Amino acid sequence: MPTKPIPSVHERLQEAGARALSNAELLTVVLGPTAGANSTRNAALALLDARPLNEIAWASPEELQQHSGIGPARAAAIVAAFELGRRGAWAPPKRGERVLDPARVYELLRHVAHSEREEFWVVCLDVRGRLLKTVRIAEGSLSSCPVHPRDVLREPIRIGAHSIIFTHGHPSGAPFPSPEDDQLTDRLRAACDLVGVVARDHVILGTEGYYSFVEAGRWHR
Repeated sequence: MPTKPIPSVHERLQEAGARALSNAELLTVVLGPTAGANSTRNAALALLDARPLNEIAWASPEELQQHSGIGPARAAAIVAAFELGRRGAWAPPKRGERVLDPARVYELLRHVAHSEREEFWVVCLDVRGRLLKTVRIAEGSLSSCPVHPRDVLREPIRIGAHSIIFTHGHPSGAPFPSPEDDQLTDRLRAACDLVGVVARDHVILGTEGYYSFVEAGRWHR
C-alpha cells in the first residue's frame, strides 16, 4: 500500500484552518513567499528557539534580522503580519470615546508597554471623560523616565483638557509601581490641583498587564 503523502503546511492551513497550526507552522506560512520553501521551516524554528512569540510580535525588522535565516524580506513579512493581526483584533478607543476605564487606557496605549525604554504619556479628556488626544511627554532609560509637572501639563492646558490620566510603561514587563512612581504621582496630582486640571488616574503599562492607582484603591476620583 502506498504511503499517504504528508500534507504541506499550506495544505493543512486550507484543510484545518489557521488555529490548528503550531506557531512554527504559522511562521513558516508567513516566511514562505519570501524565499525557497526548504529553508522556511528551519528559519521559523530557529527564531522561536531564540525568542518567545510575544517578543517576536513586537520586534523591529532590525532586531529580527539578527537571527539566522531572517533577512530583510522575511523580517518585513513577520512585522507586517503581526501588525495586520493587531489592527484586525485590537480596537483601541478613538477620539470622542469615553476613556475612564483603565482597561481601555491599556488598549489605547498598549504599544507603550512594549517600548525598549520607559515612556511617559498623558491621556487628555474632556469634561465627560471622552478622549481628546494622547501626548508623549518623555522617553527615558530601561528603568526610569524623569518627568517634570510643567511638561506634563503644557499640552493639556493648551488644548483646554478638563482632565488627564498619567501613563507610563515598564520595559521589565511587570506593571507594579515603584517608590519613585508613587512620589511622581503625588507631585503630578498636586500640580494638577494648582492649575485646575482634574487628575483621573495613573496607569502603569507592562507586557504582563496594567496597574491602576484607582483600581488598587489608592486614588479616588
